[in-house]
Amino acid sequence: MALLLAPAGSPEALRAAIAAGADEVYLGGGRFNARAGARNFTHEQLVAAGQSCRDAKVRLLYTLNTLLFDRELSDVLEEVAFLQKEVAPDAYIVQDLGLAKRMKERFPEVVLHASTQMRIHSSAGGRLLKQMGFSRVVLAREMAKEDIASFVQNAGVESEVFIHGALCVCESGGCLLSAMIGRRSGNRGECAQPCRLPYRGKEPYPLSLKDNCLAAYVNQLADLGVGALKIEGRMKSPDYVYTVTSCYRRLLDEKRLPTEAEIQTLQHTFSRSGFTAGYYEKRVNDEMFGVRREEDIRHSEDIRRSEDIRHPEDIRLSALPKRSSAPEPETPLPFSLPEKDPARLLSPKEQLGYVARFEGAFPRSFAPFADAARIDLPLWRLEKADISGLEETVSAILPRVVFDREEADVRRLLEKAWSRGVRRVTIPGLSLLPMAEKFRLHGDYPLNVSNRETLHVLEGYSFSSLFLSPEAEQDSFGFTPMALETLGYGRLPLMHTETCLVRRVRGTCEKQGKQPCQAMLTDRVGACFPVIRTYGHRTLLYNSLPTYRLDKRKALRKGGVGLLTLLFTVENEGEMLRIRERFLASASPEGLVFTRR
Repeated sequence: MALLLAPAGSPEALRAAIAAGADEVYLGGGRFNARAGARNFTHEQLVAAGQSCRDAKVRLLYTLNTLLFDRELSDVLEEVAFLQKEVAPDAYIVQDLGLAKRMKERFPEVVLHASTQMRIHSSAGGRLLKQMGFSRVVLAREMAKEDIASFVQNAGVESEVFIHGALCVCESGGCLLSAMIGRRSGNRGECAQPCRLPYRGKEPYPLSLKDNCLAAYVNQLADLGVGALKIEGRMKSPDYVYTVTSCYRRLLDEKRLPTEAEIQTLQHTFSRSGFTAGYYEKRVNDEMFGVRREEDIRHSEDIRRSEDIRHPEDIRLSALPKRSSAPEPETPLPFSLPEKDPARLLSPKEQLGYVARFEGAFPRSFAPFADAARIDLPLWRLEKADISGLEETVSAILPRVVFDREEADVRRLLEKAWSRGVRRVTIPGLSLLPMAEKFRLHGDYPLNVSNRETLHVLEGYSFSSLFLSPEAEQDSFGFTPMALETLGYGRLPLMHTETCLVRRVRGTCEKQGKQPCQAMLTDRVGACFPVIRTYGHRTLLYNSLPTYRLDKRKALRKGGVGLLTLLFTVENEGEMLRIRERFLASASPEGLVFTRR
């Protein structure tokens, strides 16, 4: 039977979750978790929480699900040492591969769960993470029923699915919007939620999704073999935790569909213009979008005053329900990495210079960029590109999201690229590695490389180069056996969405000749963010200003970064050539409006 996993953003919410019948709870301390804005737990409260969960026979999962810098790793490991001795969590939810490696080396007995921030959309990703020592994978929220079913059948590792709560319009773990425009990183637990703000265009709130509600499907998910059903909400009140958890507890225990009254109670507890099951039902359309309305707020206030709700302040630990038995403990898995293949590697000296990357319009000819260390082109558009004479330089950028149902098509496109002489691929996620076994590998920025330990993990997978996370401390890496890459010029991709933002902004989405469909999203202060369609009718949202570091080459080289990417999106051919000349001259950004981030 699937386990019900409830959020606990505070000691009061923990009591509410246990009282409502959760099988597992997840919580975090003051640092290193994706909900820095929650009350979270002090060390003293964590010790008490561990005892409360053991007494109630409820599993405690501890969140360490943020990206980390090298200077922070020792502090996190000391936190884990305290937790192992004084709290004894049943598992840790982790995003950072470098942290997972260090935890398993120092504490081989820990159980690791892969956070949804790891962007796992396919069963191949599950198999790979199991080899790395993960016992459970929290699946990407964008997965439909058929994707989840395929993962359960083929991944060979336990799955966890979000069944209720807030949805991000961007794939989890891939959003840089808050970090770049508000200096509050979603990958480090500080998201300012710019997706909830108004923008100009056809839809006033083009990025704000309704909350997820899979109440009608929880028993279906359990029947599919999903291991854990997760409620989002560590920023929510104890009332919310109790009401939502108890509702799902009844649905699972009684193996039935929700009543209209139960759906209304869930909606009145918290919603944004109602709920959506669009991802699960594979109905990704405008009906998924909504905002928090005045009537939603009024209903929430009414239900908190209702006498029918058992308020958490009335719940005492001595009165919490006692289970006859606890869920079976998970078995820790060993951490292992493959041996790198020297025959597939290019040395850093063979990759000095720049990468010419084209994600918008293509130039009439790529010949002016023949001196690039690499030319990156989207795999799905490679068929229409004239790369004659440049085949050995071209690297195919793989799609950021590939569900199991799309794997055959991506493999077909890779075979076509191979037949044309392309021997390199740029990989945005570990799930895609099995598809690229005969290619040279270049790691893309969505791999979220923010510390040297993550570099060491990825080194075993035979990457020749790695694009550092845009949030990483770029000058802290030093020498590595792989070439390190960062953005030298271009508009940084901020969001990758399953929904079509072009249609949300323009009202229509149609191909424009040989170039991908695009639009311009304008915010309240007039900043314009390009939106470009990508593989699978998904979209990428780019920063309003280009990053410029072409005059910082020497400083970056000292920090270990020898490759600068020139990322072209909305530039015309003349602008592309001028930027290339600026790189060759290490020219200052004089005359450009730009950002250093």
